Amino acid sequence: MIGITNRLKAFQERLVSNLSFLIIAAILASCTANKFLKEGESFYGGATINFHTNGNVSGKRAIKSELEELITPKPNSTILGSRPGVWIYYVTGTDANKKGLATWIRKKFGREPVLITDTKPEITANILQGNLFNAGFFESQVQSSVEKKSKKSEVIYDIELYPPFTIRRIDVPRDSIFRNPEDLMKDTFVKEKERYSLEKLSNEQSRIEMYAEDLGYYYFDNRHLLFEADTAVGGREIDLKLTYAPDTPEKAKRRYTFRNINVVNDYSVWQDESDTTMRDRVDTVRVDGYRYISKQGNFRPEILASMINIDSGSFYSRTGHNYTISHLMNLGTFKFVNIRYHEADSSNLNANIFMTPLPKKSIRLEVQGVSKSNNFVGPGIGATFTNRNFLRGAEQFQLKFNASYEVQLSRQQPEPLNAVELSAEASLSVPRMLLPVRIEYYSTKFIPHTKFRLGSTFQRRINYFQLNSFNAGSGYTWRETTTKNHEFYPMDINYVNVSQESDEFKELLEGNPYLNNSFQDQFIPGMRYSFTLNTQLQDPGGTNYSATKDRRSNFFFNGNFSLAGNLVNWITKGSGSSEDSTREVFGQPFSQFVLGDVDVRYYWQMDSKNRLVARIAIGSGYAYGNSVLLPYIKQFATGGSNSIRAFPARSVGPGTYDGLSDTEDVQFIDQRGDIKLEGNLEYRFDIYRFLKGAVFIDAGNIWLWDDDPQRPGAKFDKSTFIKELAVGTGFGLRMDFSFFILRFDLGFPLRKPWLQADERWVIREVDFSNQDWRSKNLVFNIAIGYPF
Repeated sequence: MIGITNRLKAFQERLVSNLSFLIIAAILASCTANKFLKEGESFYGGATINFHTNGNVSGKRAIKSELEELITPKPNSTILGSRPGVWIYYVTGTDANKKGLATWIRKKFGREPVLITDTKPEITANILQGNLFNAGFFESQVQSSVEKKSKKSEVIYDIELYPPFTIRRIDVPRDSIFRNPEDLMKDTFVKEKERYSLEKLSNEQSRIEMYAEDLGYYYFDNRHLLFEADTAVGGREIDLKLTYAPDTPEKAKRRYTFRNINVVNDYSVWQDESDTTMRDRVDTVRVDGYRYISKQGNFRPEILASMINIDSGSFYSRTGHNYTISHLMNLGTFKFVNIRYHEADSSNLNANIFMTPLPKKSIRLEVQGVSKSNNFVGPGIGATFTNRNFLRGAEQFQLKFNASYEVQLSRQQPEPLNAVELSAEASLSVPRMLLPVRIEYYSTKFIPHTKFRLGSTFQRRINYFQLNSFNAGSGYTWRETTTKNHEFYPMDINYVNVSQESDEFKELLEGNPYLNNSFQDQFIPGMRYSFTLNTQLQDPGGTNYSATKDRRSNFFFNGNFSLAGNLVNWITKGSGSSEDSTREVFGQPFSQFVLGDVDVRYYWQMDSKNRLVARIAIGSGYAYGNSVLLPYIKQFATGGSNSIRAFPARSVGPGTYDGLSDTEDVQFIDQRGDIKLEGNLEYRFDIYRFLKGAVFIDAGNIWLWDDDPQRPGAKFDKSTFIKELAVGTGFGLRMDFSFFILRFDLGFPLRKPWLQADERWVIREVDFSNQDWRSKNLVFNIAIGYPF
């Protein structure tokens, strides 16, 4: 009887599955929009490029990808052969002048059909051939043809592809501008033995323009340059000769020097910049060779003068011009900054620097969507008061208040976990290094900042505890290059106080000494350093000319190092404290530890709609001296919406310990450790306009340095830690509105480290049709922003 029941149940599941498939297929089939086509009309189904090579041609895949981007129009998007956007366009009516719900739906979701008659294959073939010619494939030919079908037609482009021409030699004249050809060509985009490229030649002209302007040639322009090409040398090679255009004016070959530099810090009060009487109506002072003109005197002249990178008596420099504007704008104090030049005589320039200030004080109110790595999400409100010129030196003072209500949802929790958080922070950013001794900052491109911070956070985990934390810090931030940023806080102080613990939470702490020690009140005096490398950043102060398309591969690296308690420990030793007792400051024990972590990411833009992202995160901390354990807020955890998404937040590990099954109160899952290893791989793709998709696989775990009797298997062992990694996979949807990204991820485990060594892989247990499996294994994450 049981066997018959099981077979009937299996038959019902197959029947439902097949009917579901048939219904979906029928819906999609009805959305093909083929029935709306008129007699003789056919949808444009895309284009195919066929290469017919004559000789050895490398890199055909990249050439094909570049040519495909030039082919227009693009066909309508399809889903399993249907065109839902086109179907919506037809069924809601095609009259653009109508109003109402149908018109809104058509404009929002409909797509005008792209027919084969909308294509111009002959014109596109000429465009492709011209692109090949500009890329050095001079002899290549492109022919087009149309492969017609009843409802869908395609365009075929047959390309006779010959080996490209390469550059044999580049000749550069030696004259007043190019007096040092070796220095000029040191960073050239056009190199010998490489394939001829018109795009690289154009970029090279722009680079040389920048080079000449940095030497003082104010009127020099890239249109004054020509590359003469000689293809008669044979062997599919080209000789290039750099020369001037025939109509190049003489003043383009003349160097200009700055004579007078005027700085106007409240330009909005002037109606005419040429008003020569303004010096009589306002305060005018000379600072470091600049004539500083101000009506209201809101800024200290020497502060603004230190941001300017052009000097009286020096040659004009385009880089100095860009850096000056970048520095002044990055102060966050001015709305507009503009520099205008006038000829004083045949070899001198006068410069006027006009700055329009932003309002000195402002208040911003905002409604927030809170999303944290521990799966807490919820609404929040924030208020920020800003003073953009606090001490008349472009200092930024901010006072921030935030309040949020958060809820943590998980299938593994019978009831949602609620929290309320309030925070306040005062900060001051000074656009220069404030140091007890003078240290030269050699970068002229970026401005260093000295920062001060004082804040407090109140967090109430309803039915569990209240956590109050206070923090204060002082440090420096500076940018070494466009892609490299440093932060150093020699003073970074935190104080954590836990109060109003519920009986339920106290019982939980009594049964877990490790967790109990983590939640002790602690004073954390220390220092920290952070280094970030991000190749996705663009140059804000100069002009970047690239010989290739946008970078397809980018890297991100962030490393952090913290050291706490050493100075305070040395002071308390001198005060006569016992070596065996726990030392205190202001009646509270202080923490002593060393901690470091790194986060490395690789971004590969496969094409305009597909991206692959890989990430590795490693961290370790060690408590010593006055501490037995790392402070709770410094310990590592894994699992959650920005971590291993197939497991609930902070539920993985440590090691082979089962943080879910062995937790007495499943509503309070908070596994933390001293060591963390995590890796992620995510494939991201476009689905429909703002709707994006992703498929991911995550792996990782945390460990302890020492044994914990309450959590067997938690200690790190270098010989077995790889076998103790949790692994999960899943897929997600992202609603990417550029200014706001809402993310949904559904994950499920592939490997559970707490099981027996030969049973940890649970891939064979995956069964989406099984309700019991779904309730125990599917983890749904809601978050704001991308995970990495």
